[in-house]
Amino acid sequence: MTVRIIEVIDRSVQGITRPFICRGDDGRQYFVKGSGAGRRALIAEWMAGQVGARLGLPIPTFKQTLIPSGLVELSAREDIRDLGAGTGFGSQLVENVDELAYLFIEQVEPDLRAKVLLYDWWICNSDRCLTEEGGNVNLLWTHRDRRLHVIDQNLAFDEGSMGGFWEEHVFRESRREWTAKFREEISGAMTAAVGNLHEWWREMPEAWTEVETGLTLAALQKLLSRFREDPATFWGHYE
Repeated sequence: MTVRIIEVIDRSVQGITRPFICRGDDGRQYFVKGSGAGRRALIAEWMAGQVGARLGLPIPTFKQTLIPSGLVELSAREDIRDLGAGTGFGSQLVENVDELAYLFIEQVEPDLRAKVLLYDWWICNSDRCLTEEGGNVNLLWTHRDRRLHVIDQNLAFDEGSMGGFWEEHVFRESRREWTAKFREEISGAMTAAVGNLHEWWREMPEAWTEVETGLTLAALQKLLSRFREDPATFWGHYE
């Protein structure tokens, strides 16, 4: 679940948090978000990643990253404090990918589109927008094998941001795939995910949760229980 960072290679030019590209002691490269991303973002990434993995979504391998203080102190990078020492969040780099373009939406399997839409509606993640005019999709696409990769859940669990969800989400048209069969098949995984929240919460370092961020275990449990506590609103809300 953890990897030690041994090298800072570069920094992404994309995304609000602009993660650092680092090499771990396992030989793999990771996009790492550290102290500069904020504790709330780290919690959201970790918890949303676990939930998405439970649903079977193609989320790149993610781990907590141990960033040695010596690596930060000896770095010549002027922005290294944005990474900071301590525990960060790392998403394994996927080779040969591009951002999913509007042109390729229909190449994504219908069931997967419906799952991603449900996932974002469930975790209150409004940061997956794409229209013909552009947007911030936070999805990667491998052209060679037509594989989707779901990334960047740092803004998840924000109910107040969902106002334009049904107009802007990249897979908004897939709401029609939420049939009774679809709901029945996926509800088991959703119920299991809610039951595991306390375990995933305990796996996070105290440095992430000891400061008030607005995200608590109780709040997440309440938010992610909407599908069974108020199913008519959760499944039927389509504005």
